[in-house]
Order: sequence, then C-alpha cells, then structure tokens
Amino acid sequence: MTTPLPLAGIRILDLGTRIAAPFAATLLGDFGAEIIKVELPGTGDFMRGIGPFVDGYSLWWAVEGRNKKSITLDLRKPRGQELLKKLVAVSDVAVENFQPGTLEEWGLGYETLRAINPGLILTRASVYGQTGPYRNRPGLDRNGIGFGGLLYITGYRERPPVRPGIIISDYLTGVFNAFAIMMALYHRDVHRGGGQWVDLALYESIFRIMEHTVAGYDRLGIVREREGNRLRNSAPLDNWETKDGQFLCIVAAGDGLFPRLTRAMGREDLLGDPRFATFAARVQHADEINGIVGDWVRQRTAAEVEQILVDAQVPVTRAHSIADIAADAHYAAREDIVSVDDPLIGPVRMQAVYPRLSDTPGRIQRGAPRLGEHNEEVYGSLLGLTIGEISALRTEGVI
Repeated sequence: MTTPLPLAGIRILDLGTRIAAPFAATLLGDFGAEIIKVELPGTGDFMRGIGPFVDGYSLWWAVEGRNKKSITLDLRKPRGQELLKKLVAVSDVAVENFQPGTLEEWGLGYETLRAINPGLILTRASVYGQTGPYRNRPGLDRNGIGFGGLLYITGYRERPPVRPGIIISDYLTGVFNAFAIMMALYHRDVHRGGGQWVDLALYESIFRIMEHTVAGYDRLGIVREREGNRLRNSAPLDNWETKDGQFLCIVAAGDGLFPRLTRAMGREDLLGDPRFATFAARVQHADEINGIVGDWVRQRTAAEVEQILVDAQVPVTRAHSIADIAADAHYAAREDIVSVDDPLIGPVRMQAVYPRLSDTPGRIQRGAPRLGEHNEEVYGSLLGLTIGEISALRTEGVI
C-alpha cells in the first residue's frame, strides 16, 4: 500500500512565473499538495521557453513543472478573473510573483480574494517587497543578490563581483515561500485562525542568510569585502588545484583538525612553528600556511589527496561537476537522481524529492504537464463547467 503523502488534500494555485513562486509550489507538490499551474494561453510559463532544449522542449521546465497540473487562463480578461475567483473559492493557497500591484489592477487583490475564501493563504514574491520606496522597481534574481549584499562579497577583492553559479535569490525565496505557507497552514488549521497573506522579497531572502554581516558592521564597523575562496578568520582553507587539474576544498583551520592535517601531510613540524601553533596565529599567517598546504596538494592527484585526508578524518571534497555527480557512488546509494517520465520527451533524470521524511516521504507522481493539459479536468470536474462553456472560453481566448 502506498503511504499517503503528507500534504494530500491541500490545493495550491500557482499563479507565478519563473521561480520564486512556482518553486514553492513544486516543493509542496513533491509532498502531495495538488498544484494547479495557471498559465497564459498560447505561451505558458516563461520557464517553458528557457533552455537547454531537447527537440524544442525545455529541460528546465521538465524539472520545475513536475507534480503540477496545467490550465490556461488569461487573468487580464474579466472572464478570466471571474474564473480565478471560482478557483480561489475551492483552494487553500495561491502563490504569485507579479510586479507589486498587478493583482490589484486585475481586481484580484488579497482583500477581494479573502472575501471569497476567508481561509485563503496568498503569498506574494517580488524583488523588493510589497512596500517601501523601491516596491515598483523591476528586477530579477541578479538584482536580489545585488541589493541583498551577497554579490558585493562574492569573488576576489581585486576583481569585479561575481554572481553565484546558479540562480539563488529566486530559489531561496521559493524555499522561504514554502516555509511560510506551511506556517500559515498550521496557524489556520491547528490554531483555527484564518487565512493571511505573505510578503516575500528576493533581496530579504539573501539578506537573512548574510551571517554576521549586520552585527559586525553595527558593533565593529566591519564592511565585509570579497575574499575569494578564503575566509578572513580561518586558515588553512582554500580550493587548491591538484596534480591532475582538479580542485579540492580542504577545511582544517580549527585546533582539533589542524594537527590531523599536519600528520596526514607528514608535516607535524608545523605544530611547533609559532606562526601556526594556534588558530589565531594561523589566521595571522594565512598566506604562509595556505601556501604550504597548496604546495603539498599540487604534488598529488585529487584521488590521492582525498584518500589520505579521508583516512585522517580531515574534511575534504572535490569540486564536483555534474558529470562527477552522475557517476558518484554516494549519490547513487542515496538515490539523489531519479528518472521521471515526461509526457513529451520521455524519461528525464533530475533531482529527487528533498528533504527526506522517514514515514511520509514525498514522491514525483507526474512529469511536467503539457500547456493546458488539465483544462477539462479543472474547469469541468472541479468547477462544473460544461463542454460547451469550456469550448466557448477557448474560442474567446480566455483559456
């Protein structure tokens, strides 16, 4: 017997596009929530048009569209707005990431929707939030990491800031979004409260994970700068190149780890060197100790260094490419990559459901839907429209 998914019975309207709102829905869909993806007729979600492509089909969409139903609906049309209100009446959550004020322009602001469904939870994601002097500024992920403070400290001091290798403020906001939805549902269903709306800003998601940056500036006047692969308060630590051209991250700055590293390197003499005898001393002489470790690494292959340091219980990891990941035994053992049957291109390997629950694990029940694939199911079975009414809506360009 298949274990019931923990969010079975929760219906979420995914009104968003790109990532910040839709990714939250994807996360909750992985654990059983019914996700109705509302897309613009003819074009659909922006993600459908972003590569890489297989036969013109977006692999990005294949990953992020999983576990969703797709309906088409033009929210700019009065009839489309009326249909959304009907969907809101039978849903628990709606997520959106339009420019602030867009829903209000369509007559679909929170107060209007709450009057229809007092238990509705509406989450609203934007770059700068729903309030404040910058609320109407346009923006995307890069603006979120820039305004949030992460871009400024990423890279090397003598070079321009470097963006992280992935879209991060959008995805991170999606995680906070899903977290907020679960809190709001708990408040509504356990504490018998009503619905509410949630204000999510991409820059604030970044700002929240900026470690000690604010406190350090407040109390010590520290303005964090770009430090490359090192940390100003930790050494030895870097990404070192090996003899065979790979890169290894070794973390052995603490007074418990550093002796292990020196023994593994055959350099226990370093423990008697006053420049390296304590954590504070190593920080003061970071260039010297990093240089010594780097020279040792460069004389060996990545496999050799990894084996030596793993045996010595020193934290070490190669910088893994996706080719490395796909061939790695640990990824395979934990089934981190799964094959999903996409309705258009067949089996696609992608990231598995995460996080892992022992008794009610999530699962991927369907691949990403075709545009409008579930129009008849949602408009007919859920809202009770007739075949003729659905056909008329399609002719009018509403769906």
